[in-house]
Amino acid sequence: MAGTAGTLCVAKGALVNVNGKRPAMTTAGEQDGQKRGVRHVVFFVLGLLVFLSLVSYDPADADYLAGGLGEPGVIRNWIGYFGAWVSRLLLLTFGFAAYAFAALVLLASSRRLFGRQGLRRIAWDYWVAMMLVAVGLAMLLGIWPNVGAVVASALNIGGIPGGVFGQRFCAPDGGWIRVILNPTGSAIVALALVVVGLVVVWVHDWQDLALEQLGPTGAADSGAQAEAGEGGAGKLGRWAQRRIARLRERELLQDEAELEPPPKKAPRKEPPEEPVADALPLPVQEPPPPTAPVAPVAPAAPVKPAVVPARTKATAPPQPPKYKLPSLDVLHPDDGVTTTVDEKEVARKKEILQATLDSFQIEAQVGEATSGPRVTLFEVLPAPGVKVERISQISNNIAMELRAVSLRILTPIPGKNTVGIEVPNLKAATVGLRSLMASPEWTNSKAKIPVLLGRNISGQVVILDLTKAPHLLIAGATGSGKSVCINVVIMSLLYRFTPEELRLIMVDPKVVEFRAYEKLPHLVVPVISDSKKVPLALRWVIHEMGWRYQVLAKVGARNLEGFNARKKSPTPVMDEGGNPIPDRLPFIVVIIDELADIMMTAKADVETSLARIAQLSRAVGIHTIIATQRPSVNVLTGVIKANFPTRIAFQVTSQTDSRVIMDGKGAEALLGRGDMLFKPPGASRLERNQGAMVDDDEIDLVVKACADQREQQFDENVFKLAAAGGPAAEEAGAGAPLTEEDEQLVQQAIEIIVRDRKATTSYLQRRMGIGYNRAASMMELLEERGVIGPQVGTAPREILVLGKEGEGATDPDAVDASDADEGSDSDGDAEDGER
Repeated sequence: MAGTAGTLCVAKGALVNVNGKRPAMTTAGEQDGQKRGVRHVVFFVLGLLVFLSLVSYDPADADYLAGGLGEPGVIRNWIGYFGAWVSRLLLLTFGFAAYAFAALVLLASSRRLFGRQGLRRIAWDYWVAMMLVAVGLAMLLGIWPNVGAVVASALNIGGIPGGVFGQRFCAPDGGWIRVILNPTGSAIVALALVVVGLVVVWVHDWQDLALEQLGPTGAADSGAQAEAGEGGAGKLGRWAQRRIARLRERELLQDEAELEPPPKKAPRKEPPEEPVADALPLPVQEPPPPTAPVAPVAPAAPVKPAVVPARTKATAPPQPPKYKLPSLDVLHPDDGVTTTVDEKEVARKKEILQATLDSFQIEAQVGEATSGPRVTLFEVLPAPGVKVERISQISNNIAMELRAVSLRILTPIPGKNTVGIEVPNLKAATVGLRSLMASPEWTNSKAKIPVLLGRNISGQVVILDLTKAPHLLIAGATGSGKSVCINVVIMSLLYRFTPEELRLIMVDPKVVEFRAYEKLPHLVVPVISDSKKVPLALRWVIHEMGWRYQVLAKVGARNLEGFNARKKSPTPVMDEGGNPIPDRLPFIVVIIDELADIMMTAKADVETSLARIAQLSRAVGIHTIIATQRPSVNVLTGVIKANFPTRIAFQVTSQTDSRVIMDGKGAEALLGRGDMLFKPPGASRLERNQGAMVDDDEIDLVVKACADQREQQFDENVFKLAAAGGPAAEEAGAGAPLTEEDEQLVQQAIEIIVRDRKATTSYLQRRMGIGYNRAASMMELLEERGVIGPQVGTAPREILVLGKEGEGATDPDAVDASDADEGSDSDGDAEDGER
């Protein structure tokens, strides 16, 4: 009985729990229920007022409203001035169809106020359906105006029983639809409007209720139907039962969302897709029956082995639930138009180009034109003996004649004997991410790490294989589309890889760019916004890279693909640390949004780490993507550019910046907002592409879809290893480990620096009584461990570790120094900077 009571409680929408207590409703549920109740009352009152206004309509009221001969000060309509005005307006608009419209509104409002069961939520199609019924009936009355013309005249509505709609659409003397379709076609259209409207209203208000009433009958008569041969009525009964099951499940979920607190969302995932409405709680209650008979069994020995495997299988499901990649439905739909240019515009620009070339006496012929989302490429074939430089010299004149914002001239087009002139389109086409991901180029891509970039000048989808890149450099001015491009790259990775197949390290010095990805289960560590932690993260990547090379050598694989595809050994293989080697290793992608800020903090360390990662990490599946909005030689140094051959340049302010990024000009002539120059891996030619567009709400939905399936699992060793001198010591080339005496001195130095908040070589030398060389080596070791910051000029080093109370106490002896000591400290700082 208790189980039955619990089942009934759940079937009733969890309004009462098993103990008979009513769970507390959430504030949001109460407010939502009150709002719906108020809306239904308002809907019913308005429907009733309109219906009574039409029923009590008096033609004399129309004369009074118009200031005619009506009895002064008397309104005969039951609803007064409002009723007279509304009824008059409806009769003139829809004619006699206004009565049917008012009756339909009153019936629907009564259904929603007094019968809440089996209702669907009202959407825009509900109101449109009611209007279609009124318009369709008005058109039917307009086709035959003689029917009811006498009554229409008596009601003082101009002798038009169909109202304005009936007269304008279907009147014999010039109705728009009647002129085209004649009376028969007009009647078919009008009847179609009425039927469609009534069907929509039926689906919203009555269908679910009718099916629910039909369900029990179909269930009771199922035996008779089976004996009768499972005819059409039996199929209808089964379909009705399945429909009722879905309806009850939906009502149950709505009630739970209104009455229960938000954390109780897990039960919705447990019943997959088969909860039957008539016994909805029963599938959830089915697992206990095996445990019920097991408990009474007398022998204890057989019971334990039966329970243990059941528990191990029950604890396994949290990990096995298969990860589902995000659906394209969360992305905004777009038309997928590759260009907005028509043939007339192309022909007009060809004529202007040809006339401009002729005016400067340049013998050349304008040939084919290729239109893309943002620009159109015109090919110009110069005559033999004509220097192509003459065409580029008149670029300003061509731009003036075409009234173009900017031009980019290719002299010549690589691989062709023509000169290319890229002219901006009058209207740019938006490249949506959904249309790119729905394209066959993306779905059939064989790239190992495919990354979407946008569309090229021919409208084709541009996909970069990050394993061939193997690292990507993105640069451009503020507002040129750099951040959007990074978001598109990240979204491409999320739509292709699970957290077990790909791990991300995101660096966001600007704090706000990657905030939307903080809940991603793909993250190795939380999004890094502190520039001082970036060198530690890069050292961990180098340490991971070295470990992966050792693992690949251990199993005899040449790259990550071969490692993951190898035949698994029956006996576990151990690495050099004695840990079992995993069956598969994920890709690791490091994404740095603003390299300039990081280079200002620790230029030497970051530059060296990035160079080493870029040179060696390709075979072990580690790739880097760096971006900057300040493409200067101080940021994009020769070492970085040499190791990042695949580059994307957005609009920049000068040719100098363009040469720094792409080793040539052209980026300064881009249009911004996603207009890019792309240098593919292994190619010398630059491609002009239009980047894809992704909105913030799309990113939030995709991240939510990923985060709901997996919990974040951060690697706590990323910063611990570097701070403890693990990979940092390897990078520094440290040989033998520190002795106990040296380690005690290091700990003493850390205490002095944290307590006195002074980090100089000479200060440590005086306080600890050691030599200058030893004190200088100790300062370098403390910098590697992340205790103090790097030496920047003659400024004092920054202390990165706080004391016990958040601030270090100042020792009286530390302040006892003379001016000479302070001078010596400054000298020590200067020497530190030289070192």
